[in-house]
Amino acid sequence: MPKPASDWSRLPVLLAINLHFLMVWGFAGLGKFADGYPGWFDEVFGKTFLGRFPGTRAAYWGIAVLEVLGAILSLGALVRLEFLGRRSPDWLLATAVLSLFVFIVLGFGKWLTRDFAGAFQLFLYFAASLLAVREVRDGSPGRAG
Repeated sequence: MPKPASDWSRLPVLLAINLHFLMVWGFAGLGKFADGYPGWFDEVFGKTFLGRFPGTRAAYWGIAVLEVLGAILSLGALVRLEFLGRRSPDWLLATAVLSLFVFIVLGFGKWLTRDFAGAFQLFLYFAASLLAVREVRDGSPGRAG
């Protein structure tokens, strides 16, 4: 059930979350397709088990597809005007949940290559996405609903 549209403070919060995910996944996913497969990916991941399964190219393009899917879901939420509160923010919630899993995948790559600082940064992205899931689904912490 969507939150009442009369809750004016929720509208810009949902719009900001929506625009943020559109920006993150749009630049990340579309950028990967525009730039093509980078040589450094083989250098970094080729000697890990990802080099054997699913293969570095499959892993890279799989991530790119997930990121573009995040952009598509976010764009869908924007087109549906879910931030206005007149309909349930289903597409935006799907975007936020997908983001959790994309950040897990990216973080796994950082842990695999022992890039602990990068892994920590991705944990923060994961945590922020978890907060976005809560806000989109339930509203602000402490709000009845």
